Amino acid sequence: MLRCIRQYSAHAYQKTVRLPRSQFSPRSDLRKTYEQILPQACDQLYRDQYQELLQKVQELPDDTDKANFVRDRVFVLHDGPPYANGDLHVGHAMNKILKDIMSRYQLTKGRYVFYRPGWDCHGLPIELKALRSLDYDTAAISPQQVRAMAAQHAEGAIAAQRKQFQQFGILTDWQDTYRTMDPGYEIQQLRLLQGIFARGLIRRQRKPVYWGTETRTALAEGELEYRDDHISKAAYVYFPLTEGASATLRERLGTSLPEQPIVCLIWTSTPWTLLSNRAICFHDDHAYLLLQWKGMLVVAERTELADFKWSGDTPVVVTSFRGSDLRGLYYTNPLLGDAVSRPLLHGDHVTADTGTGLVHTAPGHGQEDYLVGQAHGIEVYSPVDHEGRYILDDIPPHLRDMLREESGKPLKVTDQKTAGVIIKLLEEHKMLLHSHEYTHSYPYDWRSKKPVILRATPQWFADLSDMKHHAVESLENVEFFPARGKKRLEAFIKSRNEWCISRQRSWGVPIPALHLRSNPDEVLLNNETLAHIIETISKVGINSWFEESNAENMKQWLPEKYHDVAHLYYRGRDTIDVWFDSGSSWNLLEKWYTETLGLKKPLQPLADVYLEGSDQHRGWFQSSLLTKVAASGTVGAPFGKIVTHGFTLDEAGLKMSKSLGNTIAPSSIIEGDQKLQLPRLGVDGLRLLVAQADFTKDVAFGPLIARHVADSLKKVRLTFRFILGNLQDCPSVASAGEQASLAPGDCAQLRRIDWYILDKTQKLTAKCQGLYESQNYSNVISLVLYHMSNDLSLYFDASKDTLYMEPPHNKRRLAIQTTLFHILDAYRSILGPIMPALVQEAWNCLPREWLRGDTTPALRRPWPALPALADRIRDCETTDLALVTAFRQALARLPHVRKPEQCRVIIYMPDSALYTVEDVMELTQAGEVIIDGSKDRVLALPHVSKLDANNDILLAVKESPNHKCPRCWKHASPEADALCNRCARVLQ
Repeated sequence: MLRCIRQYSAHAYQKTVRLPRSQFSPRSDLRKTYEQILPQACDQLYRDQYQELLQKVQELPDDTDKANFVRDRVFVLHDGPPYANGDLHVGHAMNKILKDIMSRYQLTKGRYVFYRPGWDCHGLPIELKALRSLDYDTAAISPQQVRAMAAQHAEGAIAAQRKQFQQFGILTDWQDTYRTMDPGYEIQQLRLLQGIFARGLIRRQRKPVYWGTETRTALAEGELEYRDDHISKAAYVYFPLTEGASATLRERLGTSLPEQPIVCLIWTSTPWTLLSNRAICFHDDHAYLLLQWKGMLVVAERTELADFKWSGDTPVVVTSFRGSDLRGLYYTNPLLGDAVSRPLLHGDHVTADTGTGLVHTAPGHGQEDYLVGQAHGIEVYSPVDHEGRYILDDIPPHLRDMLREESGKPLKVTDQKTAGVIIKLLEEHKMLLHSHEYTHSYPYDWRSKKPVILRATPQWFADLSDMKHHAVESLENVEFFPARGKKRLEAFIKSRNEWCISRQRSWGVPIPALHLRSNPDEVLLNNETLAHIIETISKVGINSWFEESNAENMKQWLPEKYHDVAHLYYRGRDTIDVWFDSGSSWNLLEKWYTETLGLKKPLQPLADVYLEGSDQHRGWFQSSLLTKVAASGTVGAPFGKIVTHGFTLDEAGLKMSKSLGNTIAPSSIIEGDQKLQLPRLGVDGLRLLVAQADFTKDVAFGPLIARHVADSLKKVRLTFRFILGNLQDCPSVASAGEQASLAPGDCAQLRRIDWYILDKTQKLTAKCQGLYESQNYSNVISLVLYHMSNDLSLYFDASKDTLYMEPPHNKRRLAIQTTLFHILDAYRSILGPIMPALVQEAWNCLPREWLRGDTTPALRRPWPALPALADRIRDCETTDLALVTAFRQALARLPHVRKPEQCRVIIYMPDSALYTVEDVMELTQAGEVIIDGSKDRVLALPHVSKLDANNDILLAVKESPNHKCPRCWKHASPEADALCNRCARVLQ
């Protein structure tokens, strides 16, 4: 027989080897992924589980059962809407993918997922983008035209972004989304505003607000970015006390003071506001000094006098006194050229840590200044227009020429040139001690990236003074990841007393207020008019509000009892802050609970998780919480957990931005980009790139990192391919006469090494479940790659000879296949949330017989559970690894042998059941194994290794004297060019 078999050609022997074969490609096919895999793993999967959820809820008998079922079995992730402007960048991808990983993990736990994507559509950037598309003067464009162009721009951006988002493999229904410009959403938002107004929390006031001089609108605190490198021109300025005030102060101090004028020395970093000065603030309890220097100066005792540029003699301290001695005194402002006496007032906000302890006060340009002015009946004066330029008609005539540009336009207060002009005017009026450059933190408009100013204008405000305490208390029941987010959000809320909710733009939801034509500051807005206007908008559309107001069309906007005076009013043009727009999106969840699921009332909290960038502590997280608390008047956040991620950086550690030109489009990562030196990673590569990073910090993306991810992705994909390739000849589909007694997936007849790798895999699975629970996705990837490189590598190497050379019905081969199936199932559960396309593609290539009729989709299958393994693996982790290590060390010492199959292994063991010849051959991949019953004979061999602590197991390795088998290539053949006994048996 051997002679017959010896006649086989080498090519014929190759055909008898059962090499892995599978339709699972070593590389992903993007077209196939987009057209076949993603629809199956995303859209269809989401719709199927969602329809199943609706059916199950509908079948439950009463509201209590429904509520309990939803609370226990449904995971609600609410989407913070991205802005509908421009293409997506890698930061968008990170946000959406992190959300998706969380959702998919919940799906594997047997929960249903509700995740509706949204878009934030109103606001300034979209309006400006629409206006920039025009070639003519935009001042003549009507609000309706602006709104039409802005809506068209938003629609186009949403369509483009939706297409890009779909490439990320997101588990959702992209046909079921929300947009803040949808009519139903806008009406719901207005009704929320109505409810907050009814609780007395909305009012209109003329007061200083942050104002963007480039964007020409009021800004909320959440729309500011503070830059620490802002440079202001600061100045120390004299304000002389009136003659009567000087005499009064000398009398109060009770000392023999020279009969000299007394001046107050103030310090300011905004000299342009000195034209609006209306008071000086001191603090009753601070200590002040009277200095003798070219007259008499008042400063705080803690003022660092050495920092001043004194000319001539050094000032001498005449006396000290308490701030309360300044009460009731008056001063003048020579810069304004008038003789008006202005008051010195106590201010709680005055500190002695900076400046001179005397604070220049302009109620039209500062928050604390405004409060002091209100308390003392001082006018709110702000001679600055919406562009940030001086209103010259409101400026004293003798200053107007100095405050013009060469073109004749008034100076812009944020320009450095303006500060220089004011400094020069102070010198001319003998009011300047000295000026200097001052570097400090200053707010910038986060859209225009330009400095903002504080400017008094009539605006609508939400009163947060009482509400914020409920908001902070609501956070006690919210989980934060990372935990530091709680203090950050609390700090933002505690620092606010009000929220400026009005904006001076056309593209937004209107504030439904009516203004008297003869006096626009007189506003008609009450519960009755508000309800009528909202009802009218719901009938005629929100764009009708922005049509020109005239006597004919005003009646429809007012209840009948106001029809006689309707012509006296016009519709206001202020729109609602876009943070109020997106912040009110929790309304959608309330409607979903009651209208879609049929619950009598929404569950609380409305969403299990809000997940956004860390910048949303000042933005969406805050506006969502504040609108929810304001609407209900009670404690209760709309979210049960807040998860935040960092910003995206380039590999140099710089924050990605369009201005720096270092942004990366997700498509460049998915499809590759030669210019950026980015390898083609595909959909799963992009997701792996996100998952492998610690997202709680800022995350770097770039070519080097992408190449590392490409290597990891290749390793994962080849691992799946190896497993699938060896599962194709499933035992239940073997040919007649080869039917195995081992059913697919049956663990009863597994070997020790099989139990060993399953134990390792089960421990990996348990650890990864814990990591998913704690949102530690990067460590999931690290553990998986380690398991592949170490545990699986050992097992695969030990299994290849049996898999390739033995027939399908061989029980050792069947045991390996069963083990590989369970490894694949474990990897499906571990990697499914992160790499759903790869897992779905792999599952599609798995013979259905391995699933025993289970039709559960791969990405909804639960995490696998195997029997207890500890009692089955015994000393496998120590003895088997010691055997492999000893063999490899001995192999390295053999001078003419480089491959395991060229070796003969001789092993002694007192327990003959510990290893079989096949066990040792698989572990070492040696060409030949001999189990020797004589300990002394083995000890006499060269290079003997002792494998256990008692020296009971011995191993020796030497070059095999046998010939190479032309089929399995092991040196185990008794004759040259002849098959070894094992291969001859298999072929027979």
